[in-house]
Amino acid sequence: MKIVFVLIMAAFLSGCAGLSPNQAVIEEISPIILMYLDEDDNSALQSTIVIPAARDEKKQVMTVRGSLVLENKDKLNHRFYRQIRPGQLRMLFFSEELAKKGRVMQRLNAFLRVPEISGRLRLAVVRGDFESFLQSQINRQEGIDVYLYKMFKHYERQGDMAIVNAHLFLESYYSPYSDPILPMFTVEQNQLVYAGSALFQNDRLVKTIPVEDDHLFQTIACARRFHSHIPLPEHNIVLGKMFSTRQIRFADRYHEGVVTVRLRGRVEEYTGDKDLSDPEQAASLTRELEQHLEERLRKQIREFQKLSIDPMQFGLRTLNLFRQPFSGSEWKRRWLELPVTVRVELALDNFGSVKVKPKNRDRVNVSDSREELP
Repeated sequence: MKIVFVLIMAAFLSGCAGLSPNQAVIEEISPIILMYLDEDDNSALQSTIVIPAARDEKKQVMTVRGSLVLENKDKLNHRFYRQIRPGQLRMLFFSEELAKKGRVMQRLNAFLRVPEISGRLRLAVVRGDFESFLQSQINRQEGIDVYLYKMFKHYERQGDMAIVNAHLFLESYYSPYSDPILPMFTVEQNQLVYAGSALFQNDRLVKTIPVEDDHLFQTIACARRFHSHIPLPEHNIVLGKMFSTRQIRFADRYHEGVVTVRLRGRVEEYTGDKDLSDPEQAASLTRELEQHLEERLRKQIREFQKLSIDPMQFGLRTLNLFRQPFSGSEWKRRWLELPVTVRVELALDNFGSVKVKPKNRDRVNVSDSREELP
């Protein structure tokens, strides 16, 4: 009886391997780390992936079109001899057109339902033909997906770019007191260039902060931030090694908001007319820079209010453990008309090389100082 039972089990296991779809041999799967989503003129979803190489193969770029994310995943599997698995997905790029249609969450939801995908999935918006860029880069460097992943990881630590993962995006998306931010990249001359920050109202792209204004935007969007450089060409100066801290508070019973930005760093380059070795002229330049920064930041905040977005998460500062003065809908109405005062405190430790004035010394006649030879 035992022998018959063993034979039956052996026949069952050998003939029904297809009943265990989750089992996969490592040589038969293809874990992708990058995906790009776009929509054509007929609103059909276009999915592009970089297929990793195995053994002596070369990496490939594959694109399919369909109605749903998982539908496209099946189409990709049917076109490749290994099973494509999104469990190692680390970067998800959205086209600018898709983001402007307000369909980011609609597409992102399919990935959030996959338990293997981490909440640290990095999100970004791309302007331009990203599919052609990937195809051309595969011919030049096969590790373009790994290269972009390392770039994102580096700037996530460095702080010069607004690197955002899915967890942070969802936190801002579902909060009635804030709006999401994503990094914006553009394809220029077959290169992927950082173009600033993409600002969303819910999940619809409504504004892009250009890269020349992005440094200042980061000072009010983040409580603490390191900036390797902050160029201010209007004053012929570049500030470097800057560390910014931002504080938001309310005055007059929530009838006025006050933003205080403290910047500490050094002067990396200056081509203006002031003599920075003179303490009075250096202090005068510091006051001019503070006023200039305050005006630019006030202009940004006024534009956010006109668009009815709060990328600074200003509304979260109204909440505390014991009091909630505004509901989400009340805060959105209040934010549109809230007067905001911006104060910038700039501390520069190093103004560069110091000009030294020559001392008055009596000239020595070399010929007279010589001793006569016998």
